[in-house]
Amino acid sequence: MKKILFATTALVATAGVAAADVSISGRAAFGLDYTDAAGAASVTELRTSADLYFTGTTETDGGVTLSATVEMEGLNYNAGFAKGGNVGATTVFSASAGALTFTFGNTDGAFDKSMGEVHRIAGIWYELWGGIGTGGSLFIDNSDPGNIARIDYAAGPVSVSLSYAGVTDSVGIGAKYSGDMGAGSFYVAAAYESDQSVGGTDDAYYGLSAGGTFGAFEARVAMVDGDNYTDPTFNISAAYNANGLMVGANYLFTDAAGRSDDWTIFGTYDLGGGASLFAQYGERNTTDRATMGVAFSF
Repeated sequence: MKKILFATTALVATAGVAAADVSISGRAAFGLDYTDAAGAASVTELRTSADLYFTGTTETDGGVTLSATVEMEGLNYNAGFAKGGNVGATTVFSASAGALTFTFGNTDGAFDKSMGEVHRIAGIWYELWGGIGTGGSLFIDNSDPGNIARIDYAAGPVSVSLSYAGVTDSVGIGAKYSGDMGAGSFYVAAAYESDQSVGGTDDAYYGLSAGGTFGAFEARVAMVDGDNYTDPTFNISAAYNANGLMVGANYLFTDAAGRSDDWTIFGTYDLGGGASLFAQYGERNTTDRATMGVAFSF
């Protein structure tokens, strides 16, 4: 991460001149993606993905920390020799004072913030995979097309979040409790969201999740149900992380009509310097998919 100090007035050293702390960071990945869908020819793609973050932070005289992050991202791939890609930019603002934090922009709602997701290769590795393997509700993510406003309160082992998404008029609330137990740790969480779609349909849903760490071994479980679910959706995962090697698996099972159970096995190996090897293989709705490559942060 690179940090640069910019004076907010003339470049003259004077007492009382405020300075903003600006940091630049990023992550990138490249690799192979293989897809084998039922009734279709298999496809192997070369993929690259990169995210770049610009974050500016300052503090008021009253002790409130203000920050803004601009994210630029791109995904490039070739499918059937047809090249494609996308580049976008998002902005997130936050203000924090003591146990309270206010976040506004392209961010998580209270449901996603509070629920503990099952294990996966997250971030840049997942983006390189093109989103396949989410299993629908395996990894909850607010899909509101506009800005989300969220308030978080964290005190000791308890955290509570409340959010509002303007475009879909969605209100969310979530709570999480984390603690220690012997040589490990655990968490339990519950969340609810009223997801008012653009068409006026109110799809309320709720979730429960729990997880624990026991030395190098971790296990997590989650359940989601609501108006837009035919039946409850359950997912479970486990991972082992030691000596730079992480291996894990997740599994989603549901009785919803037209859906199949989804699963993924995955692993990463730390190369040092923020770089890792990664590989994963799984199935979603009768589509087999595998990917492998190198990811690094800077």
